[in-house]
Amino acid sequence: MLKSYIHSFLNAKEEKFSGNIVVSCQGETIYKESFGKANYEWDIPNTAITKYRIGSVTKIFTAIAILTLVEEKKLQLHNTVADFIPTFPKGNQITIEHLLTHTSGIGNITDQPDFLLKSYQLQSPDDLINWIISCSFKSIPGKEFNYSNSGYIVLGKIIEVISGLSYEEFLKKRIFQPLSMINTGLDANEAIQKHKASGYELDANNNMCHASFINMSNTYSAGGLFSTVEDLQLLDDGIKNYSLLSKNITSQMFSSGLCGYGYGWNIIKTKKNNTLVFHHGGINSFTSSYLRLIEKNMTIIVLSNMSTLLTSTLADEIVTYLENRD
Repeated sequence: MLKSYIHSFLNAKEEKFSGNIVVSCQGETIYKESFGKANYEWDIPNTAITKYRIGSVTKIFTAIAILTLVEEKKLQLHNTVADFIPTFPKGNQITIEHLLTHTSGIGNITDQPDFLLKSYQLQSPDDLINWIISCSFKSIPGKEFNYSNSGYIVLGKIIEVISGLSYEEFLKKRIFQPLSMINTGLDANEAIQKHKASGYELDANNNMCHASFINMSNTYSAGGLFSTVEDLQLLDDGIKNYSLLSKNITSQMFSSGLCGYGYGWNIIKTKKNNTLVFHHGGINSFTSSYLRLIEKNMTIIVLSNMSTLLTSTLADEIVTYLENRD
């Protein structure tokens, strides 16, 4: 039934979908299918092992990495940015929890007028921190919710300061390798990655063209990872089985703060009063969605390499179907 519903929904849409969908219930995969092509020039289809840029779904990994340091007592949520980056403006007022929940007030680099120009250029984590420091604050730390890529970049740098490892190496050691996630990593434009999808969008005449360029070093711990639906299922299992974090801190991660955002997750109640935790991502024609219906123990993961039909639209439709079929 779910398969026929998804196919009917996609067939009724004018926008083309290119990507992968996987739905699981009670730990069992109930739907898994690939659509479109990973490369339209070479006519290479998307498959279950196709790698996609996942954009802001990266923030889930960054939050988990921070919380592992909390569990190891190398960090506390009330620690301030000044403890790790002494030169940061208002650093003694901004806590780790503020960064995790987008309440730090730090200016978002992706909102800055020079972002497009700078996004073409190679940036080190320190370059990104200096850029963030130059941005005006949007609000007083702790007072308002303002979604901020900058805050999660600062978290990435703090992970490096505490661990002595690069952000990518820390994720490899603490998340990827323990969960056997062999097809996930920090993207770099110059790196050759087998089975990685190309990105596509439509031009002004509605013709397919390549995604606009971004130097992926600009995205870092806020949006720089690539992954597959199968690897994200492994992450999902690791979260549910408490392989990465204890039950107590996992519950904290899914506790709603200002404007329904926990530690790396949006948290809402659906019309059917189920708890939905999720994150969407979008980066230069790639979109991604990772959603969990907590009470039903269902997970929906949708990844795409084309900016026509957004994964958030498709994933939300699947959630509605799953809730209404009861």
